[in-house]
Amino acid sequence: MKARAPRFPLVRVKALVGAGSFFVQETKAQAFHETYRQAALAVREVCAQLTERQFARTGSLTWDEADVYGVRYQQRGWYLKLTIDETIPEVAIISFHPLERPLRTNAGVTKP
Repeated sequence: MKARAPRFPLVRVKALVGAGSFFVQETKAQAFHETYRQAALAVREVCAQLTERQFARTGSLTWDEADVYGVRYQQRGWYLKLTIDETIPEVAIISFHPLERPLRTNAGVTKP
């Protein structure tokens, strides 16, 4: 089976996040970190290490699309959903939280 490719090239995601051009929406991400700054630092660390093997799928949002990844962070599986707003430009982290159920990625299944 051919590996799926993300809608947003990882080289672009990593460049924007590395330059600080990203934000973490107020979602479950902050529930698992004491401060927004800690959530943002975690996102920066995870995004710097993203690979297409962790990619799960691209889904539709109201006005755009978002890429979903299953990653390992703090010794557990995490769900990461992001999009790029090219009008700014910046990466919008829509979701970043521990997995609630297994997620199929290009590398196989990422477990909670």
